[in-house]
Amino acid sequence: MPDLFFPSYTKKILSALNAAGYEAYLVGGAVRDLLLGKSPDDYDITTNALPEQVLAVCKQHDWKTVDQLGHNFGCVVIVINGVATEVTTFRGERYNDEDMHRPAATWFCSSLREDLSRRDFTVNAMALSLDGTLYDYFGGQQDLQQKILRTVGDAKQRFHEDALRMLRACRFVAQLGFTYEQAGCEALPACGAPNTPYYLPHGYSFPVKRCSGLSLERVRKELEKLITSEYAGKGLMLMMATGLLGASCHARENGSDTVIPILPEALHLLGLHQNPRFHLYDTWEHTLLALDNSPRDLAIRWALVLHDLGKGLPNVRKLNKEGQPSDPGHEAESAKMSKAILTRLGYNKSFVHLVTWLVAQHMRFAPMLLTGEQRTLLRWVRSEAASSGFRTQAELTQAYSLLVEVFLADMGATHARENEQLMAEGRLLGRQVVELVRTRMPVCTKDLAVSGRELLQIIPQHEIKNILTYLLERVQSGNLPNEKEALLTAVHKHLKRKTTLSSGEQL
Repeated sequence: MPDLFFPSYTKKILSALNAAGYEAYLVGGAVRDLLLGKSPDDYDITTNALPEQVLAVCKQHDWKTVDQLGHNFGCVVIVINGVATEVTTFRGERYNDEDMHRPAATWFCSSLREDLSRRDFTVNAMALSLDGTLYDYFGGQQDLQQKILRTVGDAKQRFHEDALRMLRACRFVAQLGFTYEQAGCEALPACGAPNTPYYLPHGYSFPVKRCSGLSLERVRKELEKLITSEYAGKGLMLMMATGLLGASCHARENGSDTVIPILPEALHLLGLHQNPRFHLYDTWEHTLLALDNSPRDLAIRWALVLHDLGKGLPNVRKLNKEGQPSDPGHEAESAKMSKAILTRLGYNKSFVHLVTWLVAQHMRFAPMLLTGEQRTLLRWVRSEAASSGFRTQAELTQAYSLLVEVFLADMGATHARENEQLMAEGRLLGRQVVELVRTRMPVCTKDLAVSGRELLQIIPQHEIKNILTYLLERVQSGNLPNEKEALLTAVHKHLKRKTTLSSGEQL
């Protein structure tokens, strides 16, 4: 067993509970991460002390506590040095069909083993005492070593009890890179070709209809954790194989429930053939590989999950002269679908706009990379500066920075990844575009190198807005650099022309 590090505030809580005569253990994800040599995000503690007994120990040590969950779930939150730690009494749980995630009843139990038996997966059902003793009743340590994610006890029962565990299974696969294993599952026909990184056999029996009782908020939170994980492709492949992508959850608005599909639009991508001249895998496997090749930014990851949704649709799919599949304009169709999907999943308008823009624009770099046509690039950037919907030059620069990552990840999931020179040229092109936007493409008049206050020394206040708009249009068109001296010179020339024209009209 590796050396295990307990933070000082955790040691204080465990030591204080032990000194008061109670059992107390570090439990759950913290134990899993410590055994994997990772630093846990947080540390949870389980104890046989009742909530009021935990509170009494805290009072003795003058620790701040939050007891909002104590009466219903046996949980007391202890705050030491600004860090909150959940301390939960050993408990059992019972579920019913009315709530797909929240227990219908809980009760305090007397043993650590019974408490651990209610947990979801074996790797999360281990406990660790202050002296380093590991309590592992369900084979969690062995599953960690073999990189297997397995439920505690009967899988169907665990998922029927709490439907969120199905999504958590996919999320943990994405975070840990483990293989999900269900007892009694037979390896039926493959979900992907065995020589791909995302091969996964069919046969997993998830009661996906149970997801209908889950709230959109909980589902979205799990999806976000999944797609921003290191092995996101494996997690999404498990969602595909089990049917979770085609499941639905619900959102409550104005007193009524609305059915919210999770991501059924992706189902047709599995096994969807692509032109082998450019592509190594089918459309779904390409999507997952691009996803795993990208930075773990939520907007980038969502853009890559959604970027090829339009492929294969009847109004998009064509055959080229060689009889190979082609999907001209799929990015526009994918963008429409992306907007609808992200909106129903409850994202705000600015995030929806950003991801939709990334999807719509993800094909624009490739022709420029192949032709080296800089004028096309300039026209594109100018057009986006004027009409993309981003409010400032900083926003547009950030959007292009993300787009470069989407483009490189997408290209890196094709045959192009084998061409080091082409990939290097793609990165260089991306840097050039971002620098161009950052230095030469103002989006609004506030991005100009001269302000309205400075122009007041030259022109009347009522003309400021029109002059700034005039300067912005000239800079965006490429006819004027966004430099203070050049802008002021342009203003003087503009005023001189107006004066000349006015004089001519009077004559």
